[in-house]
Amino acid sequence: MTLHFSVLASGSTGNAFYIGTDKQKLLVDAGLSGKQLDNLFQKINVDPRELNGILVTHEHSDHIKGLGILARKYNLPIYANEKTWAAMEHQIGKLTTDQKFIFEMETVKTFGDIEVESFGVSHDAAEPMFYLFHHNEKKVALVTDTGYVSERIKKTVENADAYIFE
Repeated sequence: MTLHFSVLASGSTGNAFYIGTDKQKLLVDAGLSGKQLDNLFQKINVDPRELNGILVTHEHSDHIKGLGILARKYNLPIYANEKTWAAMEHQIGKLTTDQKFIFEMETVKTFGDIEVESFGVSHDAAEPMFYLFHHNEKKVALVTDTGYVSERIKKTVENADAYIFE
């Protein structure tokens, strides 16, 4: 099975990153309107109703603009660390408690056949973190919005099969 990924949007106008396999589909950040995100999913032939969750890197609006809308529309779970939840909760609208999950920094969570490793970065947000995705001996590193790449980050992402930097 293959790991597929696509940078749906990147930059100060909005960020969204899709990664998935035949069994598992994840979105990282939802920094565009719900309509824009739906259009981008259509372009990569992914049905957002099939998403298994949304991972949040940090609370800046270019990363969470459409988060609440998308989560409510498709009843999707959202994963973020506690400080990010506290910083963004008032910006994303009402969600049910079964849509809110804690994903702490420097931990690994398994989403079906994808393991996701979280790690901290230097950025002006509550507790920004990015992700390393593992699937079938392959690794994809997502590192954006960081002031610098520390030795710790270099060690975390070294030997990845693909890197997404902004």
